[in-house]
Amino acid sequence: MFSLGRTGADRFQVLRGQELLAQYRFDERLGADAIADVEWVPVMRAAGQSGGPIDPAVYDAFVDEILRGLADDAPYDGVYLDMHGAMHVEGREDAEEIFVESVRRIVGPDAVVAMSMDPHGNLSQRLATQVDLAAAHRFSPHTDAAATVERTVLHLVQTLRSGVRPVKAWARVPVLMPGERSGTFVEPGRSLFARLEPAIDRYDVLDANMWVGYAWADEPRNAAAVLVTGSDADAAVACAEELAAAYWEVRELFAITSEHHGSFDSAVDFVLAGAQRPVFVSDSGDNYTGGADGDVTVALHTLIARSGEFDDDTRVLVAGLYDPASVSRAARLGEGGVLYTGVGAWLSDVYAPPAYGPWQIVRLIHGRYGEGIVAALLRQGAVDVTVQLRRAVFTTPTDAAYYPRQIIGQAFVDPSLYAMVVVKNGYLFPGQVEAAGSEYMALTPGGTDLDFDRLPFVRAGRPIFPLDRDFTPDLSARVLPAWTPSEPHVADQETP
Repeated sequence: MFSLGRTGADRFQVLRGQELLAQYRFDERLGADAIADVEWVPVMRAAGQSGGPIDPAVYDAFVDEILRGLADDAPYDGVYLDMHGAMHVEGREDAEEIFVESVRRIVGPDAVVAMSMDPHGNLSQRLATQVDLAAAHRFSPHTDAAATVERTVLHLVQTLRSGVRPVKAWARVPVLMPGERSGTFVEPGRSLFARLEPAIDRYDVLDANMWVGYAWADEPRNAAAVLVTGSDADAAVACAEELAAAYWEVRELFAITSEHHGSFDSAVDFVLAGAQRPVFVSDSGDNYTGGADGDVTVALHTLIARSGEFDDDTRVLVAGLYDPASVSRAARLGEGGVLYTGVGAWLSDVYAPPAYGPWQIVRLIHGRYGEGIVAALLRQGAVDVTVQLRRAVFTTPTDAAYYPRQIIGQAFVDPSLYAMVVVKNGYLFPGQVEAAGSEYMALTPGGTDLDFDRLPFVRAGRPIFPLDRDFTPDLSARVLPAWTPSEPHVADQETP
């Protein structure tokens, strides 16, 4: 993985038992009648912030707790797994595959296992073999996250009631594409993902889903994929192959999803040239919603160096620089104090060094969910920066991609006070779009660099586009067998 930080236990929100079940509100969302005969046995969910590889000891502890909880109440008719799909554990590969295999060995082959995912996760052949049903969001930004959960659970209940497991047709699409080139609010992503529902109707299948995959973990399993479930194998295979071919056909058309994009210096020029304000600028190489560290100071240094070009009406904000140490120092000094130490580059200075003060402490920001001080607003001339305890996205509290989920550790300030707001994500989320006068995607360095030529891919399953271009792909769909305890591990891609 190209991010340099490590993800520890403090980065996870853990819910257990009835507290976990209450979070899903199944009766309200699905309708009490639809699940009247369902008895829920909630175990545990550890929802982590995007970031660098997970500490193996943390991963092992979470997995052990889930497996023990499952074993305590076994057997089950069905199991629902709410997963992302891009988890990477330090020093290991295929963490999700190994986890789901462990779940399978406890619940056995008779339980129906359903899983909802983010399309920026990886649905490898190995993972798809372990489950009976899998679904992914159809919109990026993921405004349909709740709908994906609902669809998955309803299909699980429907399968249990029918007593008939669906056929699974899976196809790997050898394309490695970040979300910032494949969003569904622009072409070709919009038309590509819009093919799913018509294909379901045309082939009369239960469900069809596409995964973009995760672009920045450098594992052989990372690639786009298609999974179709239904009652007829021929129809499922035909549907999967049509969708896989459609994905491959538009591979060259995937482009930066922002109309305005370029270097960070070009982003500053765009603001100074009179773009409608506030201009939201994506620091895309340090996109912590995509797994980057969030402490890279390339943008901050550029703004400080060019601050002489800003007039009294051109104040800029770098929103959400990850730096717990600076937050702690600011809290000790209090509002009105001055920090002379550097901010940012807290985990590593490989991309740029810390940005040194003096930094005036303008405001200490408290979390809206009772977390105490979560950030500090610092100022140096025309440049403001919020340093944060956590990687919490800077967007409106009711952003459709998050609400009603809580953004723990969020430090939101009024963006209308600024000519330019630099955010640590890639494509803008709906709340950011609403708050922005215009937008610019800066192609900056970092763990989520959109310039793949700057990333040291070693383990990627080759050939794969765009790392490779002169090859003929195998887009055939495979009917995957139901899981059995003796199922051997099948590698998705041989690695040279």
